[in-house]
Amino acid sequence: MFIGRELEKKQLEANYRKNENDIVILYGREGVGKTTLVREFVKGKYCIYYQAREYSEKEQNLHFDRKKDEISKFLLKPSGEKAVLVIDEFDLMLKGYKTFFADFMAYLKTLPIGQVMILLVSSSVQWVENKMADEAPELIAEVSALIKLREFSFMEMVDRFPNSTTQECISIYAVLGGVPEYLELWNPRETARKNIIRLFLEKGAPFRKEPARFLKTVLRELPYYNTILSVLAEDVPKLNYLYNRTGFSRAKISVYIKNLIQLDVATKIFSFEPDKSDAVQKGLYGITDSSLKFYFKLIYPHLSDLEILTPDEFYNKHIKDEINGIMERAYIKVCREFMDLMSKYGKLPAKFGNFGSLYGKTGFIPLVARSDDGKIVVGSCKWSQKPMTMKDFEELLDNTSQLGREADFFYLFSKEGFTTDLAAMATNMENIVTIDLDDL
Repeated sequence: MFIGRELEKKQLEANYRKNENDIVILYGREGVGKTTLVREFVKGKYCIYYQAREYSEKEQNLHFDRKKDEISKFLLKPSGEKAVLVIDEFDLMLKGYKTFFADFMAYLKTLPIGQVMILLVSSSVQWVENKMADEAPELIAEVSALIKLREFSFMEMVDRFPNSTTQECISIYAVLGGVPEYLELWNPRETARKNIIRLFLEKGAPFRKEPARFLKTVLRELPYYNTILSVLAEDVPKLNYLYNRTGFSRAKISVYIKNLIQLDVATKIFSFEPDKSDAVQKGLYGITDSSLKFYFKLIYPHLSDLEILTPDEFYNKHIKDEINGIMERAYIKVCREFMDLMSKYGKLPAKFGNFGSLYGKTGFIPLVARSDDGKIVVGSCKWSQKPMTMKDFEELLDNTSQLGREADFFYLFSKEGFTTDLAAMATNMENIVTIDLDDL
C-alpha cells in the first residue's frame, strides 16, 4: 500500500510533464522509501530501470549499453509517450568509471528533446550533499531538481496502522520513528513489549545489529560516532557536556555531528528565543532518529546483559521502567506536529510560526510559538499513567516566566486526560485548551 509522499510525487510529475529531458535527483537514507516512490511514480509510464553496481568502465558500459538500446528502440516508436530512465544508487557508477557522467551527459545531448526524463536515485546522502558537485560537475550543472526524501511524519505514519489506536501509534513512532522499511517490521497485532523483544532483543532480531550496520554503511570512524550517539542518548544535550564526556575536541565533535545531521540522525536544537533571551540554553544537540535513540538509550549501554539475560529479563531490567521517557519525547513531537497543522489550517486563535520548545535555564516548555502580531502560545505534553493536574499547569506557568512576558494562550496535552478542577478551569477560560489522545 502506497501512502504519503504526495508532495514529492507531484514534484516528479511536474518535471515529467516538462518538454525537456529533465534530470531529477531523488535521495535519502536507506529504508526511507525511495524505490517505493519510484515504483508509484512510473506506474503507467514507460520505464527503463538500471540498478547501478560497482564495475570497471568496460563492464559498466557493457551492462548500461543495454539500457541505451532500450531507449533507442523506444524512440523509434513515435507514440508521443515519454520514457523515464531510472538509475538507482547512481553514485556507484563512478566507483570504477570516473568519467561516466561526462560521457553520459554527452550521450543525453544526442537524444530528442522532451522524450526522456532521467531520475537518479541515491542512498548516499553525504555524497550527494558534499561530494557530487566536485566529482560529477558535468551532472550537477544540468540537474533540474534535487528531492531529499525524509522519514514519515507522524500523520503519514499512522496511515500504515489504520486499526491501531493513537496511543499505539505513538508507541510505534517512539521506537521506530517514520522509516518505512522499519515500520514494515512492526506487528500491530502484538503489544509494544512483544514487538520490542522480537525486533531488538531476541537472537537474530533485526535491530540487534541494524544500527551498527546502518551507521557503518554511511560513516567512517564508527567508534567515535557510537560515542557521540551514546552521550547524546543520555539527554544532556549541551555541547560542553559532550566535550567533557567524550574528551573529543569541540572541532571534532562539530564535524561528527554535522555528518549525523546530514543523515537526519541528529539535530542542532534551537530553543525558542523569548524576549528574555539570556534565559535559554545554547549549543544543544539531540538524536532525531527514533530507532537509534531507542537503541543507544536503552540497549547499547547494556550489550553485555543482552548476551547473558533472556529477552524478558533484559526488558524488565533495562526497558520497562525507562521507556516512558522515550514515549514522552515522541509525544512532544506528535503534539508539535499537531499544532503546526492546526496553525496551517487556521484552527488556532492566531497565525503562529513553526512550533518549537524552550530550553530554559530554569525549566523546559515543550511547545511554544509566536504569531506575527506578537501573541505567544505555550503548551505542555504529559505522557503518564496519571491525568494532568493543576500542579502541572502551575509548573507550566512558572516556566513561562522565562519568556519575559505572560503567554496569551495555553494548549494542554495529556495521555490520561485532566483532573476535574483543571478541566473545569479550562472550560471557563477561553485561552486554555485541553486535548487528550482522542482529539489528536
